[in-house]
Amino acid sequence: MTKERKKIFLQLLSTALIYIIGVVGYTYCSNERDKSLIMNEIDSRLLIAAKSIKFMLKEDFHDRAISPTSISFDEEIKNRQKLNNYKEGNGFKWIYTIVESNGKFYFAAPTVSDEEARERKSWYFYPYEDIPEEFKKTFKEGGISFVEYSDQWGTFRSVAVAETSPGGRVYLACADYEITYIDQIMRQNLLYSIYSALFFIIISIPFIFLITRIYKNYNLKLKAFNEELIHHKENLEFLVQERTKQLQESNDKLEEELKIRTETEKILHLEKEKLENAMAEVKTLSGLLPICASCKKVRDDRGYWKQIEKYIQEHSDAVFSHGLCPDCAKKLYPDFYNDEQKVKK
Repeated sequence: MTKERKKIFLQLLSTALIYIIGVVGYTYCSNERDKSLIMNEIDSRLLIAAKSIKFMLKEDFHDRAISPTSISFDEEIKNRQKLNNYKEGNGFKWIYTIVESNGKFYFAAPTVSDEEARERKSWYFYPYEDIPEEFKKTFKEGGISFVEYSDQWGTFRSVAVAETSPGGRVYLACADYEITYIDQIMRQNLLYSIYSALFFIIISIPFIFLITRIYKNYNLKLKAFNEELIHHKENLEFLVQERTKQLQESNDKLEEELKIRTETEKILHLEKEKLENAMAEVKTLSGLLPICASCKKVRDDRGYWKQIEKYIQEHSDAVFSHGLCPDCAKKLYPDFYNDEQKVKK
């Protein structure tokens, strides 16, 4: 398994686990909520039953229930019948009252089943030896307490309400409700919830496979696209390299041409400077030049008469070398001229 596939598998597994945990958590919370609603309903019924007991007995009954002989058997039987009828009509296990004498607790007006009636004739002022500590606390401090317990006969929910007789005697009005069936219902609900959770998990499997397949196909397309991008990238890099090479060659050529041009411009600039210097040294003669018709002297701009050769030298780059032409030589130096002519012949 590749690293990428392992990563995808772990992601899918995590998603599935989160979904399963969510379903199980919801199932548990839903089951607990249902149980809480049922228990609240039972507690409400228990409380109503416990508070109703005093209306089924004589008003001063608990003022008189102070010893085993203080209540007649006939009154006990009447109370028993009333409480049994209420118990059977409302589905309670037991309803009863508890009194205290010398630190011990006794049943004052209990419901009695047929089996219990056969075991014992009178249940009035029967000791309640295993009374719950919560009931004792309620007797001392007042208020209401709920107790849940289990024994060989089942699981029960009980309530104890602290009441006060007209004579100021404190007693407990109690009611018990068997909740064994509730545990069975809760177990059935839990199983139903588990089956429901499994059902939803199972029907989600096709969606998981579908999502996995879609994700896999997407990855394949993405992989192909990435490979194409890599190919284009490599080709682009080659094209960029070739283009860069061409640009570099063109740049080198331009640099060479620029260098040649710079050198040419430099040479031209030097030649220009030379030409400018030469032009600066060139002197020209122009305009009307006054010259003597006899001695051939010329007049300058200041009015002085100068030898023509001197004037020309001052106004040009010409340099004169003096000599004699044949005519002047014959005229001025005839002897020398004649000798020279003889030598030539």
